[in-house]
Amino acid sequence: MSSIQLSKRLNQLFLHLLGQSCLLIFSAFLVLLMPLWVIAQTHDATLRVVAISEEEGTTIVGATVILAEPDADTLFAGVTDSYGFIEFSNIPARIYQIKISYIGLETHLSLIEIEPGQTRIYRPELRATSEELDEVIVSAEHRAGTVRREAGRQTITGQELQRVPSAGPGGDLTAYLQTLPSIVTTGDRGGELFVRGGTPYQNLVLVENMPIIKPFHISNLFSAFPQEALSSVDVYAGGFGAEYSGANSAVMDVNLRQGSMRRHQGAFAVSPYLYSYQLEGPITRDRHSFFLMGRHSIIENTSPSIINEEIPVQFYDLIGRYSINWPNLTCNITAIRTYDNGQINPVRQVNLNWTNTVAGLRCLGFAEELEYPIDFTIGYTGYTSSEAGVDNTGRTSNLDMGYMRLDNNVRFLGISSNYGFKVEFIRYTSELDQLFADNTRREARYLGLGSSLDEIATTFSLYFSSKWEPNSGITIQPGLTSQTKLRDLSPTLEPRLRVTYRPTNSDHSEFSFAIGRYFQFYEAITDERDAGTVFGIYKPTDEGDPYPESIHGILGYRHQFNNHIEVNFETFGKSHKNIPVARWTREPGNTLETGLANGLSYGADAQIELNFSSLYLSMGYGLAVVTYEASTNNLVAWIDQDRFRYNPTHDRRHQLNVIASYEFGKFTGNINWQYSSGGTFTRIYAFDLALQNLPDQHPLRHQGTAQTLFSEPFNARFPAFQRVDVSLNRTFSLSSRINLQTEAGLINTFNTRNVFYFDVNTMQQVDQLPLVPYVSITTRIR
Repeated sequence: MSSIQLSKRLNQLFLHLLGQSCLLIFSAFLVLLMPLWVIAQTHDATLRVVAISEEEGTTIVGATVILAEPDADTLFAGVTDSYGFIEFSNIPARIYQIKISYIGLETHLSLIEIEPGQTRIYRPELRATSEELDEVIVSAEHRAGTVRREAGRQTITGQELQRVPSAGPGGDLTAYLQTLPSIVTTGDRGGELFVRGGTPYQNLVLVENMPIIKPFHISNLFSAFPQEALSSVDVYAGGFGAEYSGANSAVMDVNLRQGSMRRHQGAFAVSPYLYSYQLEGPITRDRHSFFLMGRHSIIENTSPSIINEEIPVQFYDLIGRYSINWPNLTCNITAIRTYDNGQINPVRQVNLNWTNTVAGLRCLGFAEELEYPIDFTIGYTGYTSSEAGVDNTGRTSNLDMGYMRLDNNVRFLGISSNYGFKVEFIRYTSELDQLFADNTRREARYLGLGSSLDEIATTFSLYFSSKWEPNSGITIQPGLTSQTKLRDLSPTLEPRLRVTYRPTNSDHSEFSFAIGRYFQFYEAITDERDAGTVFGIYKPTDEGDPYPESIHGILGYRHQFNNHIEVNFETFGKSHKNIPVARWTREPGNTLETGLANGLSYGADAQIELNFSSLYLSMGYGLAVVTYEASTNNLVAWIDQDRFRYNPTHDRRHQLNVIASYEFGKFTGNINWQYSSGGTFTRIYAFDLALQNLPDQHPLRHQGTAQTLFSEPFNARFPAFQRVDVSLNRTFSLSSRINLQTEAGLINTFNTRNVFYFDVNTMQQVDQLPLVPYVSITTRIR
């Protein structure tokens, strides 16, 4: 290359970096100065509402708030967020009748006057009631079905979790998620959930705005989020809004509850699977509180006597919170620690281990002096994972992340809008034994890393979204997200759009639509050939390699026939690009080579809910088709075609689920039936005795090494999976301050033999859990 050509290329590179830097600085400049644009706007008035529980003194998430003319029509309505907060801005100054309602609490009614130009903070307290009041129906939020839905999104509370039997005391998020038509698992172990064709590593799990990498325990029956700690969970199976970035399949946004601000209380519970403890209460009444909860598994000790077989798994989760509720500021300091250790297949004696550590601060400032509320988050996320065998070989993959996030809402051009930015500093480290790493294949994307990885990546993202309601029947929510690595300053453009249409201008019938583009800046390399391990390597996408990308499209319809019956239907499609997948060779090997594949998933969900005073019934069906496609040279070597298509292991096609809950007398009975068609696997082609050191080995004198030869990848399916779980609950009141909650149940009631996978190395079938009886006892002191 001549000096002139070199100078020209350097000049082009400089101009490119300068242009991208200017774009990044200009975007940040617009975001930071946006509040100044709207200060000059004239506002009539602003009302900020913080809903409080009178009994606990804590904020109420998901309460319905209505502003109306006194004894007349509704003017404004909405639902409180994860802080129990909602703002009505640019509303006429006048006297309003405010109505606030929440299931299990008395409806709050009062008159409130707002002066011109005033920003008023209102903190009503809602009393508990022994009778469940009729919930006010507003804006597709509270309906006959207790789970709130729109295109791709479901909002879940603790009330839903307790209807699904689990082997421990109380409900758990994982047990409930597995009943949703859009979510499948590969078995009852491994801690992995697949959402509408996406892999676990394409999902984003947030807890109080802080990412947590793998919060689902190795048993797949429990997560880090028990019912007692949850306030609400927003599950986006796809089509999520602009405020979420860094994932291209699904989002689970978890909100934890605050510790009681008005009384000290605690609980201790035990079952054959685990024991738990809980303690909470005020530090300063109505201002400061704490919440502590922990759970530890004991099934590894109790399983031989209960089910006559060993379950070699150990896990625990710890949650700690310090909450501050000041008149114009709400803050929560949250810390979570999880630990998992065990074996998916005890015969192979391959030990898996992972931990999560999350700690951070999240605050919402809404003082009257602020033009708009400000939501601020700062924190740390740590993740470690390892896999080790009996030969003392092993591998580790760790991730350390520090982050800061700011979210705000404004009135922009007269439209309610949200904007924010996020900065993440992530360190990826891994160590691979020589059976897993191979430096001889430099053309292979993963193996070229060698036996270790230590890399730091810094990403910056910002978003802007609006909510426009041209009339009472249509809501349009456009948004735009942009992410960039500070290493290369090549920002992405990720447009998002959500639309809801209510043809009758009421909440009884609603169409919803969502579409969006999504990028992910990291990869997680797993060996999908081996169902006996869930170990994966996290790494940033290499410079010059294309980012994993997806496009989502969802169309949904919901209809409420009356106050007791509701039906939901959704159809979806996801297109994925640049998915790292394991390369296949006919002979099994210890190295893991990867290639890039494209994926397509599509299908439909249907669900009907019946909710009466003592009976709840939910029936759901999901159809999902998942197909991967890649160049034969990039994926497999022995297939005689240019492109190879296959259905990965999480292509489960059909999924049915029924949940029934019935209250009779002082008892509550729950039943959960699950069915899904089997996942794919690769058949064995033949067994061979191979000579490894030709010509030193002679076929007549040496026996050779036994090898298993595979057929075409993923060319067969396992039998269908089905399981029935039942439970019976009753609470005994021992005194005015002490309650005893009891639960007896059966997991896999009919002892159905469900295949987890078949180990071709040991020629053994590994089954999922057999019949597991349990009794749990919880003592609560108030």
